[in-house]
Amino acid sequence: MAKNLIPQIAKLLGVELGEEFKIKGYDGLTYKLTDAGLELTTVDGQKTKWFDHGALNCLLKGKMEIVKPSWKPKMNERYWSFMVRRNYAAPDKIEWSTALSIWTEHPTDLALLDKGWVYRTKEEAKSALPAVAKEMGVDYEL
Repeated sequence: MAKNLIPQIAKLLGVELGEEFKIKGYDGLTYKLTDAGLELTTVDGQKTKWFDHGALNCLLKGKMEIVKPSWKPKMNERYWSFMVRRNYAAPDKIEWSTALSIWTEHPTDLALLDKGWVYRTKEEAKSALPAVAKEMGVDYEL
């Protein structure tokens, strides 16, 4: 019997087995890789018994792009984002850095999520910081 390669394919595509994602250009449809293949969820949220082998083939060939939804922490779960760091030796200088926080559904949490600035790990936040700082026109320190 041959080995099921879908778990390794999921990893290569940058998703977890069972993790929901979208495909760029296919609004309203949600996909996930399962042991059986690429499972589709329709616009009305109904799971289908249909597996989209054509879309999986296009993903493998690089003709389609996975779009992962923003991760949302559960209540009281830790997440990483950004903070302002003041240099008290040079009070006019402000730098951004990464910061650990706890999800409480506070308006600040929700605003960071809406902006796409909520990360599971410090490494994810650190890798995102240079592009965000450039976009915002601020200095940063990793």
